[in-house]
Amino acid sequence: GLKQLESIAAAKQQSQTARNDRPYWTPQLFPDGTPTPQYHAYHSQADWLGMGGAAGGGKSSLLLGLAGTQHRNSIIFRREFPQLRGMIEESRKIFNAEAVSHADDSFNESLHIWRLHHNNIDRIVEFGAMQHEKDKYDRQGIPHDFFGFDEAAQFSESMVRFVTGWNRTTIIGQRCRVVLAFNPPFDESGDWITKMFSPWL
Repeated sequence: GLKQLESIAAAKQQSQTARNDRPYWTPQLFPDGTPTPQYHAYHSQADWLGMGGAAGGGKSSLLLGLAGTQHRNSIIFRREFPQLRGMIEESRKIFNAEAVSHADDSFNESLHIWRLHHNNIDRIVEFGAMQHEKDKYDRQGIPHDFFGFDEAAQFSESMVRFVTGWNRTTIIGQRCRVVLAFNPPFDESGDWITKMFSPWL
């Protein structure tokens, strides 16, 4: 009857409130509770951060976690759009943990954009690609407070430097940040990353 419907509605509201009170994602800790490199990277105050290492170290998840919990207007790049498929599927596990139908979740398939609303904060997480050097000009003048580059060694330094020239925000108190996630460069084309971070190695 009416009381049962009210009870169901109250339970749904309580579940929604509980979900809104917890973040989409939290950085990993080791089994003994000590911080992992991912945890240190998440809490770093660096404006430009490089996270290297072998596959499976949580680099891609870090980019998604930062975009979904720390920033308002984010873009995450891979060199080619087909390479983004795995990250988009990972983003569904994070941003659509309740497995809402893809037709009803907040991801726009044609624009490759998540529009999230959590704890009264609106966030945009976009996925982008720059396959060719000239593609960087398509991003001219488009601001983001977070730029994430997955497999950053596959990009040229000029691509990264150019598009991050618009790492800015008009939101008071919102920090701006660039994070480069990468495996060890396969050839000399990725040497620019090593040179960029060599003073801190």
